[in-house]
Amino acid sequence: MNYMLLLALVLTFALVGGRIASFIKLPRVTGYLLTGLLLGPPITGFLTKQDVSHFHFISEIALGIIAFYIGTEFESTKFKKIKQTLPYFSASEIIFTATIVFVLLLIVLHGSVATVILLSVLSVATAPAATLLVIRELDSEGPLTSHIMAMVGINNLICIIAFVMSAALIGHVTQHGITIDSITEISHGLFIPVAIGGAIAIFLHYYLRRGLEENEILVLSLAGILLGVGLSYYFSVSVLLTNLVMGGLLVNICDRTKMIIKRLTEVDYPLYALFFTFAGASFHVEMIQQMGWAGLIYILARAGGKILGAMAGRIWAQVATPNGLYLGMGLMPQAGLAIGLSSWAAREMPEVGAPILSTILATTVVFEVAGPIMTKVSLMRGGEVKIIRMLSFPTLGQLKTDLFSLHHRIAQALGKKPMAASQQQQGPLLVKHLMRYHIDTIPQDAPLDKVVKIMQNSRHTVLPVIGEGNNYVGILSLSSIRDLHFDRSLKRLIIAKDIADYIEPLSPEEALDDAMKKLAESGLPYLPVVEKKAHKAFAGVIHRRDICLFELQEGEGRR
Repeated sequence: MNYMLLLALVLTFALVGGRIASFIKLPRVTGYLLTGLLLGPPITGFLTKQDVSHFHFISEIALGIIAFYIGTEFESTKFKKIKQTLPYFSASEIIFTATIVFVLLLIVLHGSVATVILLSVLSVATAPAATLLVIRELDSEGPLTSHIMAMVGINNLICIIAFVMSAALIGHVTQHGITIDSITEISHGLFIPVAIGGAIAIFLHYYLRRGLEENEILVLSLAGILLGVGLSYYFSVSVLLTNLVMGGLLVNICDRTKMIIKRLTEVDYPLYALFFTFAGASFHVEMIQQMGWAGLIYILARAGGKILGAMAGRIWAQVATPNGLYLGMGLMPQAGLAIGLSSWAAREMPEVGAPILSTILATTVVFEVAGPIMTKVSLMRGGEVKIIRMLSFPTLGQLKTDLFSLHHRIAQALGKKPMAASQQQQGPLLVKHLMRYHIDTIPQDAPLDKVVKIMQNSRHTVLPVIGEGNNYVGILSLSSIRDLHFDRSLKRLIIAKDIADYIEPLSPEEALDDAMKKLAESGLPYLPVVEKKAHKAFAGVIHRRDICLFELQEGEGRR
């Protein structure tokens, strides 16, 4: 079979697998992985090892794009919102995970310290591809999502640095101590990716200032990402670290980075579908039977370490959100980085690396299939997914709708009067189906200078003011405090409650059509939503953007 036809069939099977996964309430990424597993050598053999190897470049391109995306999450303005809590959660999760894996595996492997050290370092890594795709699929938003995205980048960054240093020291430490070779290898593995990523980011920034068209921006961004991938392989360094640095630097020096992200998101999804399908086909299922106690302990220790570490981070930071259990669950996926680093270790240090690679290959099947499911559950349980997203998965009832739509179009084409639809009324859409549950808020007793700081660190120009018992007080806009900010004598005399404008809030049970009318009358980007039965307790907001996008999607679906 020629490779072009094979690629078309793989994409088709991936599409079907993703739809089936959505139907049974699983993330699409899990559907792609299971489709690949079904097509791969262990089961049907439709995709051979040679086929998977031939299309390896697709996976590398997808991984390069994903690493770039994760790097852009290191934007300084985004970190300002979670800078007070992120260090606690990240440090605690990394320390707990690595320590628990190290201690338990050291007991199981009977003193193989080198292998245990590298496995404990690899346990920190989180698969950015699966996590990013689940978040995009659910369109989640809030502190839990922000912490997950940031911690994925930090975890992988720490994992790469620690693994390169540990492997170099293990491979080169002699009786006389650390050799020049070990220092050289560490420097090569860390500084070369940083130099490449930084140079490409500066190159992209220079050309983005030249007023390129949107199509040219897409060409330029793909060229930069491919440069990062290609040069990383040429110098035998980590693709993830190179493109992570590229995205992180570019987003902080160039204000047109969002245009790159926008253009890339319009073309990257087929690459992800292929990436995960081929990843599923390359799973070594037979390793599960051979992994023994080491693999089982690694799975349990890594899962427990991430959950316990995130829960401890919440206590350490002394905050209520994000929930530690859900944060730990959201960091479960593990694949590409761990496999890549363990493969390198097996090639360079066979005695130490071979058991590491077999353990990672076996446990990856578990983490990459179950991980996205746990991430999805964590985001939904954490209240960062709109209800409509939970209810809008494909159902068998949609088949009848699709057939009626086809009949309707054929009748119109033949000049006949189409039959009236006999669909059941599903009831009106309500505000609670599309509302967002997480948004920055301003305490009613916050002085003016604190209000200004909150507004500066938020991506919204209008924020709710909240009183005691989470009661809704009103809203504050950036324009309403602009003039007051210049009078320094008022900074400590005026509090948020004094200057808040009371806008009539909506109820979660209010019809979406009524909410849209009130949004149009108010001229605001969103309206607050309160539980009126609970003394107007603030519940969230409903965005005009979300309603418009939903209506556009519904309109496309009816065509």
